[in-house]
Amino acid sequence: MKIRNSQQRNLIAGLMKDNYDHPTADEIYELAREKEPTISRGTVYRNLNRLTEMGTISKLTMPVGPDHFDCRDQDHYHFLCRKCHKVFDTPLEYDGSLNAVPKSMEGFRIECHRLLLVGLCPQCAGKENNN
Repeated sequence: MKIRNSQQRNLIAGLMKDNYDHPTADEIYELAREKEPTISRGTVYRNLNRLTEMGTISKLTMPVGPDHFDCRDQDHYHFLCRKCHKVFDTPLEYDGSLNAVPKSMEGFRIECHRLLLVGLCPQCAGKENNN
């Protein structure tokens, strides 16, 4: 299947390039509207999903709050602040050995693993300490 580039997809890919803030679809929509005021929310969502399918970006599904998107293609781990719902990259080294299939899971094939740490970011922890 031939993948057709579109002006909107190129705009969204450009907004995600080197964006390490892990924005939500709504945040990307707001950024896109600054550059292209007529772009629709649906167009942004469809193109984010398409870029995810293409492997250009990753979708981070969170246990609380909206999905976030990541431009980094290297394996790494994330931290989710349970209060403000911001997502951060962690400095933890990715442990590829966790992708090895243990004997008790014979027949399974592990393709990747994800680790999400959940807690309070420094800003939210500071606010909580001040109360």
